[in-house]
Amino acid sequence: MSRDDIARAVAESALSVEERLGFLDLCEARSAAELLADRDRVRSHLGVIEKAVEEGRALDGDLAYPVADSLIALLDGADDLSFVERRALAGAVEYFLRSDDTNSDFASDHGLEDDARVVIAVCDALGRSDLVTRLTVILP
Repeated sequence: MSRDDIARAVAESALSVEERLGFLDLCEARSAAELLADRDRVRSHLGVIEKAVEEGRALDGDLAYPVADSLIALLDGADDLSFVERRALAGAVEYFLRSDDTNSDFASDHGLEDDARVVIAVCDALGRSDLVTRLTVILP
């Protein structure tokens, strides 16, 4: 998959302009080994979200699990991704890990919806629509 293919898939996704630009700024070069190590970062951030939900903060914890699960499934296949595909996946990971993104994760119970849309766009761009179903069912 070429850089143009990834860019086109993201451009044709349901991301808002702000989400798209925020995501594209985070697409950095990563090796497959670095992406495989990112699984622990995703799990750790999920733990932060779980703790925030336990503390009663306004956050949709139910959406966090399929977002994290989809990212981890993509990360598990990092060895099979091209350089450009790894950059797109790195952008999705960083978008999820960044709490103060387009829609601040901890500011409302809709704070993870932009994260889910970014992950859906990357799943679609990488030909992994099989990972999208759980996300789209939960999104309003």
